[in-house]
Amino acid sequence: MMDQLILDLPVRRAQGRADFLVTESNAEAVAWLDRWPDWPGHALCLYGPMSCGKSHLLHLWCARTNARRISPAQLDDASVPELAAVGAVALDDAEVGGEDGKAAEPLLHLYNLLRERGGYLLLAARQPPKQWHIPLADLRSRILAAPAVAIQAPDDPLLVAVMAKMFSDRQVRVGADVLSFLAARIERSFAAAERAVIQLDRASLSGQRPITVPLARAAMALE
Repeated sequence: MMDQLILDLPVRRAQGRADFLVTESNAEAVAWLDRWPDWPGHALCLYGPMSCGKSHLLHLWCARTNARRISPAQLDDASVPELAAVGAVALDDAEVGGEDGKAAEPLLHLYNLLRERGGYLLLAARQPPKQWHIPLADLRSRILAAPAVAIQAPDDPLLVAVMAKMFSDRQVRVGADVLSFLAARIERSFAAAERAVIQLDRASLSGQRPITVPLARAAMALE
């Protein structure tokens, strides 16, 4: 990483495919995924705001377990037997599946088949399961009985680390003061961090100037 920046953060290599930074904002969720297959049941719910890292965690879990990752639109009665045969399924945007009721019956069927065969179901959503619209009582009781783990919006140390990596990937040297300045002001999301990095990199290139706090303040209109 950059000479100017020393990050006191644990870094974990996830199944050799990616480095995943762990802080208080995501440590509980990571610990639960690490416990697989030693879960208390056959299902687990992850929830958190957009751009908090859910997709990254789902990708890593699927890579580790050879799970099939699907969206509610891919779940219907015909697909259930094939999915259950895989043995592990990750359903993203899980709360969307119950909005019109179309995915509720297939999801209940999938849950039951996976449980019968010793398989696993990972559900990811923005809201906690108790806030999902689940029209089937049996499905609702099963989902609410599963552990539900929150992923918080990225905290400052994680945002700093992520932006440092993004700048490093672009071969741009940025001081810790700039990263701290940005982390204290941008929205708590990886998407916002990426937008800030792109915007500052462009401002630096267009003006042929190093990225400093004054440039960051001027380019992003941050006070």
